[in-house]
Amino acid sequence: MRNLLTDSFELGKRGQSSGNVDIELGLQGDLTSSAQPGFEGFYEQVKEVESLLNTLTKLLKDLQNSNEESKVVTKASAMKEVKKRMEKDVNEVTKIARLAKSKVEQLNKDNAVNRGKPGFGKGSGVDRSRTTTTVALTKKLRERILEFQTLREEIQQEYRDVVERRVFTGPLSQTHKHSFTVCSSVASGPCR
Repeated sequence: MRNLLTDSFELGKRGQSSGNVDIELGLQGDLTSSAQPGFEGFYEQVKEVESLLNTLTKLLKDLQNSNEESKVVTKASAMKEVKKRMEKDVNEVTKIARLAKSKVEQLNKDNAVNRGKPGFGKGSGVDRSRTTTTVALTKKLRERILEFQTLREEIQQEYRDVVERRVFTGPLSQTHKHSFTVCSSVASGPCR
């Protein structure tokens, strides 16, 4: 009976403490490091994507402010400056959204690779945490993109209304005023 109890403590005597062994995951070694098993580099990638999403949110607010500013500007030079700023912001949004999308796709690939590691298969706690975090980031990215699409549609509708007002108050006769003229004016660019 005495031998049974002494064998259970010999693992600690050999150099490994029993607190550093995770029997359920099948891992042995020092788990007190800052990186948790299965999450190596994951949270750094998540922080990068979150910072990109924060940048997208800031750019959305900038575009909304520029749009409101464009409604009250009366000088042509000021209007050109606002439009130039909006175009720059839209181009930056496109680049950042594509970068964020590629990083989220990379996270999904890394999750699939991580599932192949022993102890981190489908349904494990690590896999569920990684998947949940990645799904949340994907949802946030979709929401930002939808917000930009909504803003774009608002801007286009407002521009269409402005062109329509210009066409109807312009020197055209009543017979030539119809939606085809407005649509073709909007499609061809600013009226001159």
